[in-house]
Amino acid sequence: MKQFIDARGWECPKPIIETKKLLDTMREGTVITTVDDKLAVTNLVNFSESMGYQVTCTEKGDGVFDIEVTKTWSEDDDSVSGGGNIVIQITTNVYGSESEGLGENLMKAYIYALTEAAPLPKTLLFINKGVFLTTAGTTVLESLKSLEGAGVEILTCGACLNFYGLVDSLEIGGVTNMYSMVEKLHNAKNAVVI
Repeated sequence: MKQFIDARGWECPKPIIETKKLLDTMREGTVITTVDDKLAVTNLVNFSESMGYQVTCTEKGDGVFDIEVTKTWSEDDDSVSGGGNIVIQITTNVYGSESEGLGENLMKAYIYALTEAAPLPKTLLFINKGVFLTTAGTTVLESLKSLEGAGVEILTCGACLNFYGLVDSLEIGGVTNMYSMVEKLHNAKNAVVI
């Protein structure tokens, strides 16, 4: 079975997310995603290869490419259980350190990508400058609301809110302390620190 996505004009990571969402609905099959951005080509090919999918890229002309991703099924696929207790600790309001503007955009894209991830994390912990992402003025509030609505626990460091004078500015989730964060990280099946 072949499915098609016209992702021309889409910014990353949307072409990857939509391709993955469609592949996740299939036991086996092919998704052909049309893109007009060389970065999207590279990202889709890298993503597909990292997932073990067969991938081919065909240039159609005028900067347009078809990325054909084929998912095959094996008995081993049914024995692998997805999910688990994933805890992500976010220690900054930017992703990376070279360019603040780029870092803000990357963090926004990362939080959005989490809304489309499978499985969703169990808990997001915000500490140090990460608390700016859960307080007034945040650009990621809609994505965080989506995650919270899907059952993701969102917790912000109380000492950090106090340090930055943001105690009354919390927009989403609850307040936590270092001991509770340590417990959640130690009990996690998978822990990620950003």
